[in-house]
Amino acid sequence: MKDFKIIQLKVGMTRPTIITNGESSILIDAGPPGHLDDFIRQFRFHGIQPSTISLIVLTHVHYDHTGNLAGLRELTGAKVMVNKREADWLSTGLMPIPRGTRWWTKLVVNLGDILMPGYASPPPFEADILVDDRMELGPWGFPATIIHTPGHTEGSQSVIMGDTIISGDTFFNFKYFSVFPPFANSQVELLHTWGRLFSMGLKTIYPGHGPRFDISVAKETYKKKIREFRNETFQKI
Repeated sequence: MKDFKIIQLKVGMTRPTIITNGESSILIDAGPPGHLDDFIRQFRFHGIQPSTISLIVLTHVHYDHTGNLAGLRELTGAKVMVNKREADWLSTGLMPIPRGTRWWTKLVVNLGDILMPGYASPPPFEADILVDDRMELGPWGFPATIIHTPGHTEGSQSVIMGDTIISGDTFFNFKYFSVFPPFANSQVELLHTWGRLFSMGLKTIYPGHGPRFDISVAKETYKKKIREFRNETFQKI
């Protein structure tokens, strides 16, 4: 049986992730625009031959996760996979701005709407493969599954392999901040997604921003967020 490795890359403020067995690889997310050279350096540092990458999975289509798709596809020859709910946004380069989940990110969103409308939008790109709610990655040689994990965006999706999830922005891990994303189209839907993931026996989270962490941290954050929502609901009665 082949050994599989999960490798987090450092590309700008993001953490694209590779799963590899040495002979074939899958890349999850494509980083912010203008960082193709960072990918090349990271591939070299980790001993990843670009030609082994047969698939690029997008967790969602915000610009900081799709910015180097054209260059990466040319470099690797890989197919690009996206959730069908976001395929049109990717192809047109028009993505709704996510909502803030904290007072300061709400301010950022409001200012962005005025000063930089569409700032979260991806460079236009046509994906090769569309995912609905679930897709097995066995055909690419990996015992992994893509599942729909909405909340941060409508078509957010994550890769699950064993007891590990590569989550994109369904989880964050910036120092000094909560692992709850600072932006989310629907906090309620995101919490539903978290609850579903917690029932799956997962142990380790590889987020789209920041280093990997134990799922127990997210479970504590989940409890706090549920209490916050209950308190807000009670105050409105």
